Amino acid sequence: MRILLINPPYPVCEGLTMPLGLLYLASRLEQAGHCVVLEDLQLCRSPLRHLEATLSGQDFQVVGITSFTINVLGASRILRAVKRAFPETFTVWGGPHVTFDAGSILQGHPWVDAVVRGEGEETLVEVASRVGERKALFGVNGVTWRDSKGDILVNPPRPFREDLDGLPRPAYHLLSLSKYRAFGDGASLMTSRGCPHRCVFCVGRKMIGTRGRFRSPKAVVDEMEALATLGFRRIRIEDDLFTFRKERALAICRELDRRALPIRWRAYARVDTVDRELLDRMARAGCERLLFGAESGSPEILRRIRKGISPEQTRHAVLMTREAGIGVLASFVLGLPGETPETLQQTLEFAESLGVPYSLNLLTPYMGTEVRERAEEMGIRILSSDWRLYGQGRPLTATPGVGPWHLSRAVGKYRRGLSQYVEDLLEGARLGRLAGPETEELRKHRQWAFLRRLIREDLLERHGRMAPATRMQALDELTRRLARVVTLPEGEVKGHLLPLVQEGSIKLANDAKDEMRWAWS
Repeated sequence: MRILLINPPYPVCEGLTMPLGLLYLASRLEQAGHCVVLEDLQLCRSPLRHLEATLSGQDFQVVGITSFTINVLGASRILRAVKRAFPETFTVWGGPHVTFDAGSILQGHPWVDAVVRGEGEETLVEVASRVGERKALFGVNGVTWRDSKGDILVNPPRPFREDLDGLPRPAYHLLSLSKYRAFGDGASLMTSRGCPHRCVFCVGRKMIGTRGRFRSPKAVVDEMEALATLGFRRIRIEDDLFTFRKERALAICRELDRRALPIRWRAYARVDTVDRELLDRMARAGCERLLFGAESGSPEILRRIRKGISPEQTRHAVLMTREAGIGVLASFVLGLPGETPETLQQTLEFAESLGVPYSLNLLTPYMGTEVRERAEEMGIRILSSDWRLYGQGRPLTATPGVGPWHLSRAVGKYRRGLSQYVEDLLEGARLGRLAGPETEELRKHRQWAFLRRLIREDLLERHGRMAPATRMQALDELTRRLARVVTLPEGEVKGHLLPLVQEGSIKLANDAKDEMRWAWS
């Protein structure tokens, strides 16, 4: 059976992050004998036009899509277009938003045949098998679906898979890996699933369970080594909590040390799950950054959201991590239950006092979160359920003491600071006053902006064909063409293109029509 999996565009997308969930779905479907095509459209400006070429002349029996709240409307439009063009195709939707609103999704989206809830590997394999046999989905755990009469049926949940080492490796071969390597932001990797913590604004424990399920250290490092052979030098560990178990994290670090892989990696941790021994070992094993969910500078707010940490623990963990030589990104959420102007100020002052990069995020009442389901009880007023506004940085909630004005003012000041930082880098570069790290930061900022346009607008595909020439002549011609399109100096455009050529991310190939073309490798 031919199956198409789609990662829809994101309204806000800084770079390219591997769609790890879809990669696992694809590998499990391939293991079951299906032919899978994966379209990652997260940076695509015209997804429907792009999909026309994929769908044309191919008979996909199943088309599946994933989404978060931020791109749920775009995902809906894509499935609707697929169903209009190919009414016999079975359409499946997954992801956290639809998992917790499956019945309403099917009721309001008649072009969707089924919603896969939670972990999807085994569920989707069973769905594909039933579709291939032209059978209904009775007995397929983890799915909400529409039967032949149009009735919406909710099957029981599927138990979480215990043997993660039994999953085949993600189907990296289905992606154009050169695009992900170009950003230098790393390949995505999963080492465990599960989160025991009960933060009221998160659906992690509902999606992947409260009990930790772990891949073996050998399997984890085997995959890191495989990614290194594919040209990746950085890895993003996507676990909700890499430091779930200290001994296991240490075992992974020891295996990395033993193999001496040329890999740098990043992970998520809690401030109450790290100590000096673990941090020192992680640093020696190549960990370059940890993200800590600090959430608030107010002990009372932290208690209300059941975070289970204190500002003092955050400060101590940040200090230990920096002393170990690992970078830190602290994440804060504004507008939490009980937020007042005073607690808001506490958080802003605490974030500044840590002396590390930090992010300020507005509380977002996503589907499935406790803060949405118990909003009134928690003193939270939800201002909008227009999914187009979610993930756009606009206040979506209010407390009795803090409204949209307070939140917009706090986040606006933070964003203006980021914008001013970039402007200062640009001015420093113009005056020749940048230090080494600042020069690299500015280079990366401009390189990523160029890459986003290169991929989003299919610039290589549109402007990469040319008459036969040497590689350097062809590169000069490509530089001239792209410089006109992106309105940048030719020298800067060539500076962005040259590393891509040198590392083999884009290559010059002979075409069948006696011409040459630049293309992603």
